[in-house]
Amino acid sequence: MKLLSLRLTTLFLILMLTSCAALNPNFEEPQVSVNSFKILPGGSINPTFEIGLRVVNPNSTELNLKGLSYTVSIEGNKVFSGVANQLPIVPAYGEEEVKLNAQADLFGGIRLIADLMKPRETPVGYTLKIKLAVGTFALPIHITREGNLTIPTAN
Repeated sequence: MKLLSLRLTTLFLILMLTSCAALNPNFEEPQVSVNSFKILPGGSINPTFEIGLRVVNPNSTELNLKGLSYTVSIEGNKVFSGVANQLPIVPAYGEEEVKLNAQADLFGGIRLIADLMKPRETPVGYTLKIKLAVGTFALPIHITREGNLTIPTAN
């Protein structure tokens, strides 16, 4: 009896996972880009920044964002991280702007400044990691963007 129950449970789980994957097999990953970055006024030793993200939905169904978490690293130093939960619905084949308030990681910022003070011949690498939560039963969408920033050298 236990073996039959185990087999039925396994079969049910396989069917559920297969049916969820078949619901939207053409789902494309949303595109996320940084379109603004500014320091907000305040008297703290640790400044607050506003990061503007542009979220583009290339799918035929709206993207109901429930939450977002992010981490920004520069040269391997975690500089910003945070979460947001009051997010817009991104319409099908549409785009929305998301504003994040972020405080710099004080020690990560100090390590970054120390790294940037050294003479360098190579560009500065950055990594942006974003996790978009789109609902209770949907898996989160993980997006990673990596690139290089060229820092001009003083002559």
